Amino acid sequence: MAAMVASITAYAGEKNDTTVIENAKKVTIISSDTEQRIKVRGKQGNSTYYYENSITMRDSAYSKSVQKVDIENKYWDFDLAFGLPIATNVPGGMSFAPFKSYEWIVGFRYKYTPENALQTYSVGLWANWRKYTLDTDKMFAKDANNVVGVYDYPVNAGDKRSGIYVFGLSVPFLFTQKFGHQSDFKMSLGPVVNFNLYGRIKNEYTVGDDEVEINTKGLEYRPVTVDIMGMLQYRHVGIYCKYSPMSVLKTDMGPEFRSVSVGIIL
Repeated sequence: MAAMVASITAYAGEKNDTTVIENAKKVTIISSDTEQRIKVRGKQGNSTYYYENSITMRDSAYSKSVQKVDIENKYWDFDLAFGLPIATNVPGGMSFAPFKSYEWIVGFRYKYTPENALQTYSVGLWANWRKYTLDTDKMFAKDANNVVGVYDYPVNAGDKRSGIYVFGLSVPFLFTQKFGHQSDFKMSLGPVVNFNLYGRIKNEYTVGDDEVEINTKGLEYRPVTVDIMGMLQYRHVGIYCKYSPMSVLKTDMGPEFRSVSVGIIL
């Protein structure tokens, strides 16, 4: 051991050769009287990374051979996000409560990183829940022609809440750029295609001691919408912003508002 340490110290004085591997998945060290071999499989952000270093002892000196292979990285990753949708282009006489509205996203993405690249390409499937809550003394309702509008609550109604709920499946197509091979920061951008499957209006209020809840189905929402999404992440935690340029409800079938969602993604 003393001879090995002395030889390593002498070699380090001649050449600075340092390899830093963060969060290695598996490290194997094989030692004998004549050789020591170190194998590393997997590292942070690359489960297929492989590194091997062998040292052969010869009369208080050593010779070194290094093999390092960084192959293409393909894997599935889990996404969980929560955000606040802020309605934009709202018609006159309406306003929304962003802190009473919400958006949930949960699903998976398949990610592909070319060899030695800082870019990652991903496509996935998400489940998406959205709620848009009114912040006025009005409530959503449908008329005889199935058109959504805003109407007055019943007389003496209290504790009023009215919102539009939309559920769908989303397919994100995202391009991710790391800021460096050793950097923990990365930025993503791309379109998200939404297939809206279910929508309803939920009105809640009280009249005296009675609690009233009314659910109205059959909304004329757009079956397919496209959003633009951007993310800034540090390791596995980040913030996202998603702009929805298409209105939730079909043209002439209700208020044509749009939204910008801001939230946290894991």
